[in-house]
Amino acid sequence: MRSSILLALSCALCVALAAPSALAAGPKKQPTKEEMQEAQRRYQRGRELYEDNDFTAALVEIRRAYELAPSYKLLFDIGQICYQLPDYPCALRSFKQYLEEGGGEINPQRRAEVENDVRKLEGRVATLKITTRRPGAEILVDDVVVGKTPLDAPVIVGAGKRKVTARVEGAEPVTRVIEVAGTDVVDVALDVGGGSTAAAPSSGDGTSAPGSGEPGGDKGAGRKVPVVPWIITGALAVGTGIVGGLALRASSDYRSQLDTFGTTRPTLDESYGNMRNLAIATDVLLGATAVAGVTSLILTLTAGPSGPKKAGLVPVHVGVGPGNVWIKGTF
Repeated sequence: MRSSILLALSCALCVALAAPSALAAGPKKQPTKEEMQEAQRRYQRGRELYEDNDFTAALVEIRRAYELAPSYKLLFDIGQICYQLPDYPCALRSFKQYLEEGGGEINPQRRAEVENDVRKLEGRVATLKITTRRPGAEILVDDVVVGKTPLDAPVIVGAGKRKVTARVEGAEPVTRVIEVAGTDVVDVALDVGGGSTAAAPSSGDGTSAPGSGEPGGDKGAGRKVPVVPWIITGALAVGTGIVGGLALRASSDYRSQLDTFGTTRPTLDESYGNMRNLAIATDVLLGATAVAGVTSLILTLTAGPSGPKKAGLVPVHVGVGPGNVWIKGTF
């Protein structure tokens, strides 16, 4: 059926313009002459974009034409384009609306074809029942706003990994990433804006809503990251790289002098001493960088929340031994 989209695009708006009474079906208002003309231009541009395989832009133009002159015939075109993108939730919504608004005006063969596509699409989408403890939270699915809680209806999404976010003013957003398959019906409960929360359902990839940790934990509080230790670690790492490069150059110079006829013993001794000192300095800096890095990591992991309630520091001891770095503490 999708091979017929060019024919459908060629006649859909023309039929709508020839029969304005069809446009006024249901609660939709009768478009003005200017709106009909703008819809015609949008439709024509959408057809050109479709023929250039720019389906995304074509979809925008056909949707705009529908907003201006809402004929159910354009819903079929929108569903066809969404099917090819592929955006299965969009195609399913458009085809269902097409069947509903078209009613008895759709010929039986076309209705049967669309109903068959609807059955296929229903096996390729999942249903998310999104709720929040606090009403009025703005809900985003894959970074697209779908409404505020309580939502009027479940959200239909394509199969795969989906990101669901709830956000309210004055609180940290709460996000869950879940994996859904076709025909799944998933309850997604997000606790946003503080307050106690029950255990949230685990997502498909094992992640759960941020802030849903142990009872009594701080809600919506971010962890304080100790900046200074990481700056020191970075500086030591840079120094290690520079001194290490000098050590490699000194080693290369020493080998070159060994292979050069006529090099005196004092010159070789001086070159060897320079190479050895730089190698020792590199080892020392490398050890210091490792210690600083481990210390910074521990301080980050054991840092308290950034909110008013501070967690106690965990006693951690770090040391360096011959050929090793040791850490002792309780986590």
